Amino acid sequence: MPRDSTLSHIVKHAGFDTFGTVINYVLMFASSVIITRTIGADLFGKYSLSNSIFLILCVFAVFGLDTGVVRLASKYKARGDPQSTKGTLISGVLLSGGFGLAIMSMVIAVSPILASRIFKNVEGISWVLRIHMIALPFYAMMQVANGYTQGFKSLKYSVTVEFLTRPIVRLGIIIPLFMLGLRLQGVLYATVASYIGAAILAFYFAIRISDFHFFKTNTRRVTRELFFYSVPLVAARSMNIIMSRSNTILVGYFKDSTSTGLFSAAVTLATFIAIGLTSFGKICSPIMSDLWERRQMQELASTFKAVSKWVLTIGLPVYLVFLLFAPQLLRVFGEEFSRAGTALRLVAAGQLANVFLGLGGFLFAMTGRQKLSLLNTSILAVVSVSLNIVMIPRWGINGAGLVTAASLILISIVRGVEVKVIYGFTPLRRDLYKPIVAGAVAALAVYLLNMHLGWESLPRIFILSLAVLGIYVLCLCALGLKEEKEVILNIIGRRRHD
Repeated sequence: MPRDSTLSHIVKHAGFDTFGTVINYVLMFASSVIITRTIGADLFGKYSLSNSIFLILCVFAVFGLDTGVVRLASKYKARGDPQSTKGTLISGVLLSGGFGLAIMSMVIAVSPILASRIFKNVEGISWVLRIHMIALPFYAMMQVANGYTQGFKSLKYSVTVEFLTRPIVRLGIIIPLFMLGLRLQGVLYATVASYIGAAILAFYFAIRISDFHFFKTNTRRVTRELFFYSVPLVAARSMNIIMSRSNTILVGYFKDSTSTGLFSAAVTLATFIAIGLTSFGKICSPIMSDLWERRQMQELASTFKAVSKWVLTIGLPVYLVFLLFAPQLLRVFGEEFSRAGTALRLVAAGQLANVFLGLGGFLFAMTGRQKLSLLNTSILAVVSVSLNIVMIPRWGINGAGLVTAASLILISIVRGVEVKVIYGFTPLRRDLYKPIVAGAVAALAVYLLNMHLGWESLPRIFILSLAVLGIYVLCLCALGLKEEKEVILNIIGRRRHD
Protein backbone atom coordinates (compact mmCIF):
# COMPACT_ATOMS: atom_id res chain seq x y z
CA MET A 1 0.00 0.00 0.00
CA PRO A 2 1.57 3.35 -1.06
CA ARG A 3 2.19 5.88 1.68
CA ASP A 4 -0.68 8.20 0.67
CA SER A 5 -3.06 5.23 0.58
CA THR A 6 -1.83 4.08 3.99
CA LEU A 7 -2.46 7.49 5.55
CA SER A 8 -5.81 7.75 3.77
CA HIS A 9 -6.84 4.38 5.17
CA ILE A 10 -5.78 5.47 8.65
CA VAL A 11 -7.63 8.80 8.42
CA LYS A 12 -10.75 7.22 6.93
CA HIS A 13 -11.15 4.62 9.68
CA ALA A 14 -9.70 6.71 12.50
CA GLY A 15 -12.07 9.51 11.46
CA PHE A 16 -15.02 7.24 12.14
CA ASP A 17 -13.44 6.05 15.36
CA THR A 18 -12.73 9.63 16.43
CA PHE A 19 -16.36 10.53 15.75
CA GLY A 20 -17.44 7.54 17.82
CA THR A 21 -14.92 8.38 20.53
CA VAL A 22 -16.15 11.97 20.74
CA ILE A 23 -19.75 10.79 20.99
CA ASN A 24 -18.66 8.28 23.64
CA TYR A 25 -16.85 10.93 25.65
CA VAL A 26 -19.85 13.25 25.38
CA LEU A 27 -22.20 10.48 26.53
CA MET A 28 -19.91 9.44 29.38
CA PHE A 29 -19.42 13.09 30.33
CA ALA A 30 -23.18 13.64 30.30
CA SER A 31 -23.61 10.51 32.40
CA SER A 32 -20.99 11.72 34.88
CA VAL A 33 -22.68 15.11 35.16
CA ILE A 34 -26.10 13.53 35.69
CA ILE A 35 -24.65 11.08 38.21
CA THR A 36 -22.64 13.62 40.22
CA ARG A 37 -25.50 16.11 40.34
CA THR A 38 -27.90 13.36 41.43
CA ILE A 39 -25.83 11.40 43.95
CA GLY A 40 -23.14 13.96 44.96
CA ALA A 41 -19.38 13.73 45.38
CA ASP A 42 -19.48 11.19 48.22
CA LEU A 43 -21.42 8.44 46.39
CA PHE A 44 -19.67 9.29 43.13
CA GLY A 45 -16.39 8.76 44.96
CA LYS A 46 -17.52 5.27 46.01
CA TYR A 47 -18.43 4.43 42.43
CA SER A 48 -15.13 5.87 41.15
CA LEU A 49 -13.14 3.82 43.65
CA SER A 50 -15.02 0.67 42.65
CA ASN A 51 -14.56 1.52 38.97
CA SER A 52 -10.81 1.99 39.40
CA ILE A 53 -10.57 -1.45 41.02
CA PHE A 54 -12.79 -2.84 38.25
CA LEU A 55 -10.56 -1.41 35.50
CA ILE A 56 -7.43 -2.83 37.09
CA LEU A 57 -9.01 -6.26 37.29
CA CYS A 58 -10.24 -5.92 33.70
CA VAL A 59 -6.61 -6.03 32.61
CA PHE A 60 -6.24 -9.49 34.10
CA ALA A 61 -9.58 -10.66 32.74
CA VAL A 62 -8.82 -9.48 29.21
CA PHE A 63 -5.24 -10.71 29.70
CA GLY A 64 -3.96 -8.88 26.63
CA LEU A 65 -6.08 -11.23 24.54
CA ASP A 66 -7.77 -8.37 22.66
CA THR A 67 -4.43 -7.27 21.19
CA GLY A 68 -3.41 -10.88 20.62
CA VAL A 69 -6.65 -11.45 18.72
CA VAL A 70 -6.00 -8.37 16.56
CA ARG A 71 -2.57 -9.75 15.71
CA LEU A 72 -3.55 -13.38 15.06
CA ALA A 73 -6.83 -12.66 13.26
CA SER A 74 -4.98 -10.31 10.93
CA LYS A 75 -2.21 -12.87 10.39
CA TYR A 76 -4.44 -15.88 9.68
CA LYS A 77 -6.80 -13.84 7.52
CA ALA A 78 -3.83 -12.78 5.37
CA ARG A 79 -2.76 -16.42 5.10
CA GLY A 80 -6.22 -17.52 3.95
CA ASP A 81 -6.72 -19.79 6.96
CA PRO A 82 -10.39 -19.46 8.06
CA GLN A 83 -10.17 -22.33 10.57
CA SER A 84 -7.43 -20.60 12.56
CA THR A 85 -9.09 -17.21 12.11
CA LYS A 86 -12.28 -18.55 13.68
CA GLY A 87 -10.23 -20.36 16.30
CA THR A 88 -8.61 -17.06 17.29
CA LEU A 89 -12.00 -15.62 18.22
CA ILE A 90 -13.26 -18.75 20.00
CA SER A 91 -10.03 -19.21 21.96
CA GLY A 92 -9.99 -15.55 22.97
CA VAL A 93 -13.61 -15.47 24.11
CA LEU A 94 -13.30 -18.68 26.15
CA LEU A 95 -10.06 -17.58 27.82
CA SER A 96 -11.26 -14.07 28.64
CA GLY A 97 -14.66 -15.24 29.84
CA GLY A 98 -13.02 -17.85 32.08
CA PHE A 99 -10.55 -15.36 33.53
CA GLY A 100 -13.36 -12.87 34.12
CA LEU A 101 -15.54 -15.38 35.97
CA ALA A 102 -12.67 -16.50 38.17
CA ILE A 103 -11.67 -12.95 39.14
CA MET A 104 -15.30 -11.93 39.69
CA SER A 105 -15.85 -14.83 42.08
CA MET A 106 -12.67 -14.05 43.98
CA VAL A 107 -13.49 -10.35 44.46
CA ILE A 108 -17.05 -11.07 45.56
CA ALA A 109 -15.67 -13.47 48.18
CA VAL A 110 -13.04 -11.08 49.58
CA SER A 111 -14.99 -7.78 49.26
CA PRO A 112 -15.90 -7.72 53.00
CA ILE A 113 -12.22 -8.02 53.89
CA LEU A 114 -11.32 -5.19 51.49
CA ALA A 115 -14.00 -3.00 53.06
CA SER A 116 -13.02 -3.67 56.66
CA ARG A 117 -9.24 -3.67 56.39
CA ILE A 118 -8.24 -1.49 53.44
CA PHE A 119 -11.00 1.01 52.63
CA LYS A 120 -12.15 1.75 56.16
CA ASN A 121 -12.92 5.38 55.24
CA VAL A 122 -15.31 4.39 52.42
CA GLU A 123 -18.52 3.10 53.96
CA GLY A 124 -20.49 0.53 51.95
CA ILE A 125 -17.77 -0.22 49.40
CA SER A 126 -18.27 -3.98 49.86
CA TRP A 127 -21.72 -4.19 48.27
CA VAL A 128 -20.67 -1.72 45.56
CA LEU A 129 -17.82 -4.02 44.55
CA ARG A 130 -20.00 -7.12 44.58
CA ILE A 131 -22.48 -5.65 42.11
CA HIS A 132 -19.87 -3.96 39.94
CA MET A 133 -17.80 -7.11 39.44
CA ILE A 134 -20.68 -8.95 37.73
CA ALA A 135 -19.80 -6.94 34.61
CA LEU A 136 -16.20 -8.23 34.54
CA PRO A 137 -16.50 -11.37 32.33
CA PHE A 138 -18.78 -9.55 29.90
CA TYR A 139 -16.32 -6.65 29.60
CA ALA A 140 -13.52 -9.10 28.83
CA MET A 141 -15.45 -10.97 26.15
CA MET A 142 -16.58 -7.69 24.59
CA GLN A 143 -12.98 -6.50 24.27
CA VAL A 144 -11.84 -9.75 22.66
CA ALA A 145 -14.69 -9.74 20.12
CA ASN A 146 -13.91 -6.10 19.33
CA GLY A 147 -10.26 -7.04 18.83
CA TYR A 148 -11.32 -9.67 16.29
CA THR A 149 -13.18 -7.11 14.16
CA GLN A 150 -10.20 -4.73 14.40
CA GLY A 151 -8.02 -7.55 13.06
CA PHE A 152 -10.05 -7.23 9.86
CA LYS A 153 -8.85 -3.58 9.69
CA SER A 154 -12.28 -2.19 10.49
CA LEU A 155 -13.16 -0.03 13.48
CA LYS A 156 -16.84 0.63 12.82
CA TYR A 157 -18.01 -2.46 14.71
CA SER A 158 -15.93 -1.92 17.86
CA VAL A 159 -16.82 1.78 17.82
CA THR A 160 -20.52 0.95 17.50
CA VAL A 161 -20.34 -1.50 20.39
CA GLU A 162 -18.03 0.18 22.89
CA PHE A 163 -18.36 3.87 22.12
CA LEU A 164 -21.97 4.22 20.99
CA THR A 165 -24.26 1.36 22.01
CA ARG A 166 -22.89 0.68 25.51
CA PRO A 167 -22.90 4.28 26.81
CA ILE A 168 -26.32 4.95 25.24
CA VAL A 169 -27.77 1.84 26.90
CA ARG A 170 -26.11 2.75 30.21
CA LEU A 171 -27.44 6.31 30.18
CA GLY A 172 -30.85 5.12 29.00
CA ILE A 173 -31.09 2.79 32.00
CA ILE A 174 -29.62 5.19 34.57
CA ILE A 175 -32.21 7.94 34.01
CA PRO A 176 -35.35 5.84 34.70
CA LEU A 177 -33.64 4.13 37.65
CA PHE A 178 -32.88 7.56 39.13
CA MET A 179 -36.54 8.47 38.61
CA LEU A 180 -37.49 5.34 40.57
CA GLY A 181 -35.36 6.53 43.48
CA LEU A 182 -32.30 4.32 42.96
CA ARG A 183 -29.10 6.30 43.29
CA LEU A 184 -25.76 4.49 43.40
CA GLN A 185 -27.56 1.17 42.87
CA GLY A 186 -29.02 2.57 39.65
CA VAL A 187 -25.55 3.45 38.33
CA LEU A 188 -24.25 -0.04 39.10
CA TYR A 189 -27.23 -1.90 37.63
CA ALA A 190 -27.05 0.17 34.45
CA THR A 191 -23.31 -0.43 34.13
CA VAL A 192 -23.67 -4.21 34.42
CA ALA A 193 -26.60 -4.35 31.98
CA SER A 194 -24.74 -2.25 29.40
CA TYR A 195 -21.72 -4.58 29.42
CA ILE A 196 -23.89 -7.67 29.01
CA GLY A 197 -25.62 -6.15 25.98
CA ALA A 198 -22.33 -4.91 24.51
CA ALA A 199 -20.71 -8.35 24.77
CA ILE A 200 -23.58 -9.99 22.90
CA LEU A 201 -23.52 -7.33 20.16
CA ALA A 202 -19.72 -7.52 19.80
CA PHE A 203 -19.83 -11.28 19.25
CA TYR A 204 -22.61 -10.85 16.68
CA PHE A 205 -20.48 -8.34 14.74
CA ALA A 206 -17.46 -10.66 14.94
CA ILE A 207 -19.47 -13.39 13.24
CA ARG A 208 -20.83 -10.94 10.69
CA ILE A 209 -17.45 -9.53 9.63
CA SER A 210 -15.88 -12.95 9.03
CA ASP A 211 -15.21 -13.46 5.31
CA PHE A 212 -16.20 -17.12 5.56
CA HIS A 213 -19.29 -19.01 6.72
CA PHE A 214 -18.68 -18.87 10.44
CA PHE A 215 -20.86 -21.74 11.64
CA LYS A 216 -19.96 -24.13 8.81
CA THR A 217 -16.21 -23.56 9.18
CA ASN A 218 -14.24 -25.92 11.40
CA THR A 219 -12.41 -24.42 14.37
CA ARG A 220 -8.67 -24.78 14.77
CA ARG A 221 -7.91 -23.59 18.29
CA VAL A 222 -4.90 -21.31 18.74
CA THR A 223 -5.22 -21.16 22.52
CA ARG A 224 -1.57 -21.80 23.30
CA GLU A 225 -0.24 -19.32 20.72
CA LEU A 226 -2.73 -16.68 21.81
CA PHE A 227 -2.03 -17.20 25.51
CA PHE A 228 1.74 -16.93 25.28
CA TYR A 229 1.56 -13.96 22.92
CA SER A 230 -0.66 -12.19 25.45
CA VAL A 231 1.32 -12.92 28.65
CA PRO A 232 3.80 -10.05 28.25
CA LEU A 233 0.92 -7.75 27.25
CA VAL A 234 -1.15 -8.43 30.36
CA ALA A 235 1.87 -7.91 32.57
CA ALA A 236 2.66 -4.61 30.85
CA ARG A 237 -0.96 -3.48 30.94
CA SER A 238 -1.31 -4.38 34.59
CA MET A 239 1.64 -2.17 35.42
CA ASN A 240 0.26 0.59 33.19
CA ILE A 241 -3.21 0.49 34.73
CA ILE A 242 -1.73 0.34 38.22
CA MET A 243 0.30 3.42 37.36
CA SER A 244 -2.77 5.27 36.06
CA ARG A 245 -5.36 4.07 38.60
CA SER A 246 -3.35 3.67 41.79
CA ASN A 247 -3.78 7.39 42.42
CA THR A 248 -7.57 7.11 42.66
CA ILE A 249 -7.40 4.01 44.83
CA LEU A 250 -4.79 5.52 47.14
CA VAL A 251 -6.83 8.73 47.45
CA GLY A 252 -9.67 6.51 48.66
CA TYR A 253 -7.29 4.73 51.03
CA PHE A 254 -5.62 7.79 52.55
CA LYS A 255 -8.46 10.32 52.30
CA ASP A 256 -12.19 9.73 51.83
CA SER A 257 -14.84 9.09 49.18
CA THR A 258 -15.44 12.80 48.60
CA SER A 259 -11.78 13.40 47.71
CA THR A 260 -11.91 10.34 45.48
CA GLY A 261 -14.92 11.79 43.68
CA LEU A 262 -13.23 15.15 43.13
CA PHE A 263 -10.08 13.58 41.74
CA SER A 264 -12.04 11.20 39.52
CA ALA A 265 -13.87 14.14 37.96
CA ALA A 266 -10.51 15.71 37.08
CA VAL A 267 -9.27 12.44 35.55
CA THR A 268 -12.52 12.10 33.59
CA LEU A 269 -12.05 15.48 31.93
CA ALA A 270 -8.33 14.96 31.27
CA THR A 271 -9.02 11.83 29.21
CA PHE A 272 -10.60 14.04 26.52
CA ILE A 273 -7.04 14.98 25.50
CA ALA A 274 -6.32 11.39 24.44
CA ILE A 275 -9.24 11.05 21.99
CA GLY A 276 -6.94 11.23 18.95
CA LEU A 277 -4.40 8.76 20.31
CA THR A 278 -7.10 6.25 21.18
CA SER A 279 -8.69 6.44 17.74
CA PHE A 280 -5.59 6.52 15.56
CA GLY A 281 -3.75 3.97 17.68
CA LYS A 282 -6.40 1.32 17.06
CA ILE A 283 -6.38 1.50 13.28
CA CYS A 284 -2.60 2.06 13.17
CA SER A 285 -1.89 -1.14 15.09
CA PRO A 286 -2.64 -3.69 12.31
CA ILE A 287 -1.09 -1.36 9.71
CA MET A 288 2.15 -0.98 11.67
CA SER A 289 2.22 -4.76 12.14
CA ASP A 290 1.83 -5.26 8.39
CA LEU A 291 4.55 -2.72 7.53
CA TRP A 292 6.90 -4.29 10.09
CA GLU A 293 6.34 -7.80 8.73
CA ARG A 294 7.13 -6.58 5.20
CA ARG A 295 10.14 -4.60 6.52
CA GLN A 296 8.94 -1.35 4.95
CA MET A 297 10.75 0.77 7.51
CA GLN A 298 10.64 4.05 5.60
CA GLU A 299 6.87 3.92 5.28
CA LEU A 300 6.57 2.80 8.90
CA ALA A 301 8.61 5.80 10.02
CA SER A 302 6.67 8.31 7.91
CA THR A 303 3.35 6.86 9.07
CA PHE A 304 4.46 7.00 12.71
CA LYS A 305 5.57 10.63 12.37
CA ALA A 306 2.41 11.74 10.57
CA VAL A 307 0.03 10.09 13.02
CA SER A 308 2.00 11.36 16.04
CA LYS A 309 1.63 14.91 14.70
CA TRP A 310 -2.09 14.44 14.12
CA VAL A 311 -2.85 13.14 17.60
CA LEU A 312 -0.91 16.04 19.11
CA THR A 313 -2.83 18.46 16.88
CA ILE A 314 -6.12 17.03 18.16
CA GLY A 315 -5.14 16.91 21.84
CA LEU A 316 -3.33 20.24 22.21
CA PRO A 317 -6.35 22.62 22.08
CA VAL A 318 -8.22 20.47 24.62
CA TYR A 319 -5.23 20.72 26.96
CA LEU A 320 -5.13 24.49 26.52
CA VAL A 321 -8.80 24.80 27.45
CA PHE A 322 -8.16 22.87 30.67
CA LEU A 323 -5.04 24.92 31.38
CA LEU A 324 -7.01 28.16 31.11
CA PHE A 325 -10.34 27.22 32.68
CA ALA A 326 -9.95 24.05 34.78
CA PRO A 327 -11.80 25.16 37.98
CA GLN A 328 -14.67 26.73 36.05
CA LEU A 329 -15.17 23.71 33.79
CA LEU A 330 -15.23 21.34 36.75
CA ARG A 331 -18.27 23.19 38.09
CA VAL A 332 -20.35 21.32 35.55
CA PHE A 333 -20.19 18.39 37.99
CA GLY A 334 -21.21 20.64 40.89
CA GLU A 335 -19.78 23.66 42.69
CA GLU A 336 -17.62 21.60 45.07
CA PHE A 337 -15.74 20.00 42.15
CA SER A 338 -13.96 23.26 41.30
CA ARG A 339 -11.56 22.38 44.13
CA ALA A 340 -9.98 19.84 41.74
CA GLY A 341 -8.82 22.52 39.29
CA THR A 342 -5.11 22.20 40.07
CA ALA A 343 -5.31 18.42 39.89
CA LEU A 344 -6.95 18.66 36.46
CA ARG A 345 -4.22 20.94 35.12
CA LEU A 346 -1.53 18.56 36.36
CA VAL A 347 -3.14 15.39 34.98
CA ALA A 348 -3.83 17.16 31.67
CA ALA A 349 -0.13 18.02 31.29
CA GLY A 350 0.76 14.37 31.67
CA GLN A 351 -1.90 13.35 29.18
CA LEU A 352 -0.52 15.76 26.59
CA ALA A 353 2.92 14.14 26.80
CA ASN A 354 1.32 10.72 26.60
CA VAL A 355 -0.61 11.73 23.48
CA PHE A 356 2.44 12.90 21.55
CA LEU A 357 4.67 9.93 22.39
CA GLY A 358 2.06 7.30 23.18
CA LEU A 359 1.99 5.76 19.70
CA GLY A 360 5.27 4.06 20.64
CA GLY A 361 3.34 1.74 22.94
CA PHE A 362 1.20 0.54 20.03
CA LEU A 363 4.34 0.12 17.93
CA PHE A 364 6.01 -2.09 20.55
CA ALA A 365 2.94 -4.34 20.82
CA MET A 366 2.70 -4.79 17.04
CA THR A 367 6.39 -5.53 16.47
CA GLY A 368 6.95 -8.17 19.14
CA ARG A 369 8.38 -5.83 21.81
CA GLN A 370 5.84 -6.67 24.52
CA LYS A 371 8.57 -7.42 27.05
CA LEU A 372 10.01 -3.95 26.60
CA SER A 373 6.61 -2.44 27.38
CA LEU A 374 6.47 -4.66 30.46
CA LEU A 375 9.85 -3.45 31.68
CA ASN A 376 8.94 0.21 31.13
CA THR A 377 5.62 0.10 32.90
CA SER A 378 6.82 -2.14 35.73
CA ILE A 379 9.52 0.30 36.76
CA LEU A 380 7.25 3.30 36.42
CA ALA A 381 4.36 1.61 38.24
CA VAL A 382 6.60 1.01 41.24
CA VAL A 383 7.79 4.62 41.14
CA SER A 384 4.23 5.93 40.73
CA VAL A 385 2.77 3.94 43.61
CA SER A 386 5.70 4.85 45.86
CA LEU A 387 5.34 8.56 45.11
CA ASN A 388 1.57 8.44 45.59
CA ILE A 389 2.05 6.91 49.04
CA VAL A 390 4.30 9.84 49.94
CA MET A 391 2.42 12.67 48.18
CA ILE A 392 -1.28 11.93 48.76
CA PRO A 393 -1.20 12.03 52.60
CA ARG A 394 0.56 15.42 52.40
CA TRP A 395 -1.12 17.17 49.46
CA GLY A 396 -4.23 15.13 48.78
CA ILE A 397 -5.62 15.17 45.24
CA ASN A 398 -3.03 17.73 44.10
CA GLY A 399 -0.29 15.32 45.15
CA ALA A 400 -2.02 12.56 43.19
CA GLY A 401 -2.26 14.87 40.17
CA LEU A 402 1.43 15.75 40.35
CA VAL A 403 2.47 12.09 40.54
CA THR A 404 0.17 11.22 37.62
CA ALA A 405 1.67 13.98 35.48
CA ALA A 406 5.24 13.04 36.35
CA SER A 407 4.61 9.35 35.64
CA LEU A 408 2.99 9.98 32.25
CA ILE A 409 5.70 12.42 31.17
CA LEU A 410 8.48 10.07 32.26
CA ILE A 411 7.10 7.00 30.50
CA SER A 412 6.47 9.08 27.35
CA ILE A 413 10.10 10.26 27.25
CA VAL A 414 11.37 6.71 27.83
CA ARG A 415 9.21 5.40 24.96
CA GLY A 416 10.42 8.16 22.66
CA VAL A 417 14.08 7.34 23.35
CA GLU A 418 13.47 3.62 22.86
CA VAL A 419 11.70 4.14 19.53
CA LYS A 420 14.71 6.14 18.34
CA VAL A 421 17.23 3.52 19.51
CA ILE A 422 15.34 0.46 18.23
CA TYR A 423 13.67 1.70 15.05
CA GLY A 424 15.82 4.69 14.15
CA PHE A 425 13.11 7.36 14.02
CA THR A 426 11.20 9.71 16.31
CA PRO A 427 7.81 11.47 16.09
CA LEU A 428 9.59 14.77 15.41
CA ARG A 429 9.17 16.33 11.96
CA ARG A 430 9.66 19.75 10.41
CA ASP A 431 6.03 20.90 10.43
CA LEU A 432 5.47 20.03 14.10
CA TYR A 433 5.80 23.71 14.96
CA LYS A 434 2.42 24.44 13.34
CA PRO A 435 0.10 23.09 16.06
CA ILE A 436 2.44 24.46 18.76
CA VAL A 437 2.40 27.99 17.30
CA ALA A 438 -1.35 27.82 16.67
CA GLY A 439 -1.94 26.68 20.25
CA ALA A 440 0.23 29.40 21.73
CA VAL A 441 -1.55 32.11 19.73
CA ALA A 442 -5.01 30.79 20.62
CA ALA A 443 -4.25 30.43 24.35
CA LEU A 444 -2.62 33.86 24.63
CA ALA A 445 -5.40 35.59 22.72
CA VAL A 446 -8.19 34.11 24.83
CA TYR A 447 -6.27 34.62 28.07
CA LEU A 448 -5.82 38.33 27.33
CA LEU A 449 -9.44 38.59 26.21
CA ASN A 450 -10.71 37.13 29.45
CA MET A 451 -8.44 39.39 31.49
CA HIS A 452 -10.45 42.23 29.96
CA LEU A 453 -13.87 40.53 30.22
CA GLY A 454 -13.42 38.86 33.61
CA TRP A 455 -15.86 36.04 32.78
CA GLU A 456 -16.33 33.30 35.38
CA SER A 457 -19.77 31.82 34.80
CA LEU A 458 -19.92 28.37 33.22
CA PRO A 459 -21.86 29.36 30.05
CA ARG A 460 -19.38 32.15 29.30
CA ILE A 461 -16.42 29.84 29.92
CA PHE A 462 -17.87 27.47 27.31
CA ILE A 463 -17.92 30.38 24.85
CA LEU A 464 -14.27 31.17 25.60
CA SER A 465 -13.37 27.48 25.21
CA LEU A 466 -14.96 27.48 21.75
CA ALA A 467 -12.98 30.64 21.00
CA VAL A 468 -9.74 28.79 21.81
CA LEU A 469 -10.69 26.00 19.40
CA GLY A 470 -11.79 28.45 16.70
CA ILE A 471 -8.62 30.56 16.81
CA TYR A 472 -6.52 27.39 16.89
CA VAL A 473 -8.14 26.00 13.74
CA LEU A 474 -7.82 29.33 11.92
CA CYS A 475 -4.12 29.54 12.79
CA LEU A 476 -3.54 25.99 11.58
CA CYS A 477 -5.20 26.80 8.26
CA ALA A 478 -3.11 29.96 7.93
CA LEU A 479 0.10 28.01 8.58
CA GLY A 480 -0.85 25.44 5.93
CA LEU A 481 -2.08 21.85 5.99
CA LYS A 482 -0.76 20.55 2.67
CA GLU A 483 -0.32 16.89 3.64
CA GLU A 484 -3.68 16.72 5.37
CA LYS A 485 -5.43 18.20 2.32
CA GLU A 486 -3.78 15.63 0.05
CA VAL A 487 -4.89 12.76 2.30
CA ILE A 488 -8.48 14.03 2.42
CA LEU A 489 -8.59 14.55 -1.35
CA ASN A 490 -7.27 11.01 -1.81
CA ILE A 491 -10.10 9.66 0.35
CA ILE A 492 -12.68 11.66 -1.61
CA GLY A 493 -11.19 10.52 -4.93
CA ARG A 494 -11.26 6.87 -3.90
CA ARG A 495 -14.88 7.15 -2.78
CA ARG A 496 -15.88 8.66 -6.13
CA HIS A 497 -14.00 5.93 -7.93
CA ASP A 498 -15.76 3.29 -5.85
